[in-house]
Amino acid sequence: MFQRVVDWFKQDETKQETDTNSPQRAAAALLLEVAFIDDDFSKQERDALPSLLSKHTNLTTQECLEVIAIAEQDVNAATSLHQFTHYLNQQFKIEEKISLVTTLWLVAYSDDKIDKYEDHMIRKIADLLHLRHSEFIQCKLAAKEQHG
Repeated sequence: MFQRVVDWFKQDETKQETDTNSPQRAAAALLLEVAFIDDDFSKQERDALPSLLSKHTNLTTQECLEVIAIAEQDVNAATSLHQFTHYLNQQFKIEEKISLVTTLWLVAYSDDKIDKYEDHMIRKIADLLHLRHSEFIQCKLAAKEQHG
């Protein structure tokens, strides 16, 4: 959905193996997908997203803000989640995938309501990351507990 994020992710394809930000960028794109999926990018989500991105991806606050700005401009552009999840499947261990899906739930919970589209998107991402249903549910419960 974010052509510019896709372009940013691909910008240095030749160095992808050595670029430590590539997995973080792919994870950031997925977090943004969840934030924008319900067409209601609320103030709570807007406020929570930079810190969640920074915490999970180790990007700087400035990089997080840039990714959000790029994604907001191109939210309606069509692209596949597969390129991000495929890359993360190659790069992430199971614990990192679980952490990412928990963070996706934290994005969804940040506005104190889970929209059916957010739920569906997170379920789809978890499936593409080859997580079992029990792991998907564990992530949801952990995020709910962390959110309060």
